Amino acid sequence: YDSATGNTEYLAKALSHALPNVPCGPVGSLDCSKAELVYLGFWTDKGTCSDRLRAVLPSLAGKQIFLFGTAGFGADQAYYDRIIQAAACELPESVKLKASFMCQGKMQQGVLERYRSMLEANPQDGRAKLMVDNYHAALTHPDGTDMAAFQHFLISSVPAAGMGE
Repeated sequence: YDSATGNTEYLAKALSHALPNVPCGPVGSLDCSKAELVYLGFWTDKGTCSDRLRAVLPSLAGKQIFLFGTAGFGADQAYYDRIIQAAACELPESVKLKASFMCQGKMQQGVLERYRSMLEANPQDGRAKLMVDNYHAALTHPDGTDMAAFQHFLISSVPAAGMGE
């Protein structure tokens, strides 16, 4: 996983709890060369996976991938689907995307400051107001509901032999 603010790391820890036989660590810390199925976690950067995660994708050619991630903006499944689709487009052609999961994650304080600046520059900007509201709504995410949904999704998505992969 690659986690900038701790949100995706939090999901990775939930993965470790739900699937204790699946090794988990930051991008570059694990040797995935012998794995058939790889769980990849990322934070959303400009609508897709992070550069750090993107850098390891070529080494995963021929593997099955489970993508999971967090996005500060959203809480809308259509938005999450677009992020997964953008990240999946980064995968080598020979990779098979098995499943994916996204949820909202809290954002850094600097993001709020940028949104507030936009709103101060144009108090009538409805989009900037929406972004400030979304920032505040995201502060509690990923939350217990997100974690339960992720763990349930993991357990229901794991192939019968996948517990040891």
